[in-house]
Amino acid sequence: MSDKKYKVPIHNLFCVLCYAYEMPEFVSAFKNEDEDLPNLNLLIDLFVKETDKIMKRGLIRGYNHYTQETSQLSGRILFEQSLNHIIQKRPVLICEKDEFDQDILINQVLKVTLETLLKVKYLPKKQKTKIYMQLNKLRHVSHVKLFRKTFSLIRLSRNESYYQKMLLLARFIFELRNLSDKDGSFNMIAVLNDDKKMQYIFEKFILNFYRFEQYQFLSKVERMKWKMFDGNLGILPKMKTDISLIDRVNKQKIIIDAKYYADIFLKSFNADKIRSTHLYQLFTYLNHSSDVHLTRGILVYPTNGLEVDEIYTVPIQVGLEIQISTIRIFTLNLNRKWSKIHEQMLGLLES
Repeated sequence: MSDKKYKVPIHNLFCVLCYAYEMPEFVSAFKNEDEDLPNLNLLIDLFVKETDKIMKRGLIRGYNHYTQETSQLSGRILFEQSLNHIIQKRPVLICEKDEFDQDILINQVLKVTLETLLKVKYLPKKQKTKIYMQLNKLRHVSHVKLFRKTFSLIRLSRNESYYQKMLLLARFIFELRNLSDKDGSFNMIAVLNDDKKMQYIFEKFILNFYRFEQYQFLSKVERMKWKMFDGNLGILPKMKTDISLIDRVNKQKIIIDAKYYADIFLKSFNADKIRSTHLYQLFTYLNHSSDVHLTRGILVYPTNGLEVDEIYTVPIQVGLEIQISTIRIFTLNLNRKWSKIHEQMLGLLES
């Protein structure tokens, strides 16, 4: 993705991630939409509250490997490292053992973030006292230096998902404290640096935005069956939509295919063309969609400086009939105020 073309205000990136990770309450916490950045004091307040929830539920524990000199046999003896002690007839061996404790990476990130917050200027005394109390409960957790890659090393299991909100807030506090770009924006590549992950986040953002922000349509990922018979159906690929919006009352459906590309066009004989595979995919979804719902399709890209909004009429099969529907190609401008993005997203649902 081009470093120069695609920038997103931090406030908007925060909102996108909040929807992607099913935390819309964090978006609604930011009242002032004139601000480019999330308010750091509010982030601190949210972080402290999430830390309280974690501590009430219990800190995650994990196994750590320790190597130490000991006069008592415990764990696995490292004979090569212990050889000098044996030769000198010292009653000491080097042993390696595992301990199940709280001193693991996710808790280290929690502790370092709290320590960072104590350095924030003009932090209210009440907030500072609360953070000191939380740090006291983390006294057995090591201090580590945080890097951007640290966050990508953490994998949460289903039982550890209650740490997820804290981790998102820690990531944003880290980015804000280390921000050098004074225009209040940073490139998504610099933040996430992973095209596959950003594609996943863009899809999840759109799916969950419609799940939380409107009630006419059911927002879901939909699996479809190929309209193919006989033959070995087992070798056919799975067909799964990014976002299906289903209105059972009015018997209509919208299928949204989200594509995260820096350049939505390919050059063909010096002319800009939408990628044919994207249209083939969406057209296939429409023709396999339903026997009862009239389905329209929307192909959504993030804006990279070029605004596109085109609507085409297409014939699609609904049951045994051919009906006229539409395919819309749309670029979502993530560089606008969040209220405008919110308005654009809801506007896509209108016929």
